[in-house]
Amino acid sequence: MENSVSENELMMVAVNCPGYEPTVSNVTNAIGADNCKSCDNCHNWQEHKCVVNLFDPVLSSLD
Repeated sequence: MENSVSENELMMVAVNCPGYEPTVSNVTNAIGADNCKSCDNCHNWQEHKCVVNLFDPVLSSLD
């Protein structure tokens, strides 16, 4: 599932993820903002994959 995720899904998962650890200090919960939370700016998101296996469960809980 992680291979074909949209930018919106990355943002929604990050906002709702208990394991989100930002790589920068000025992130916001505002979806779509330039500095919004996203898996792309999480320490646990490496090589387009969640290394702590939270992406799929969090995404599924949003449905």
